[in-house]
Amino acid sequence: MEHVIPSGALRRQPGICLARAAQGETFVVLRHGRPIAILRPPRDEDVTERRSATLLWRNLRELLSEGQRKALLITWYGMGTAVLEPLPSNWEEGDEL
Repeated sequence: MEHVIPSGALRRQPGICLARAAQGETFVVLRHGRPIAILRPPRDEDVTERRSATLLWRNLRELLSEGQRKALLITWYGMGTAVLEPLPSNWEEGDEL
C-alpha cells in the first residue's frame, strides 16, 4: 500500500521519508495536490542514475522534475536508499502500485 505525501513534506522531512522508503514503504508524491512521482524502496534489479539525498532539501523542485522523466536512485552516504520515479503511464488516482 502506498502513502500520499506532499512535496513540501518531503522537503521538510527528507530523512524520515527516505528511512520509511528504505524499510519498504511507497509514497505517491504530490505537487499542488496532483500526483507527480513515486518514492519507493530500491530493488536489486534497479538500474538508475544516482542522486544524493542532499538534493531533496537543496533543490527538490529540480529533483522532482527529473524524477518525473526517469527513475533516480536516491543515495545516502553512498548507499541506495530509495528510488524516485515517474508514475506509470496507465496509473490513475486510487490505483495500487
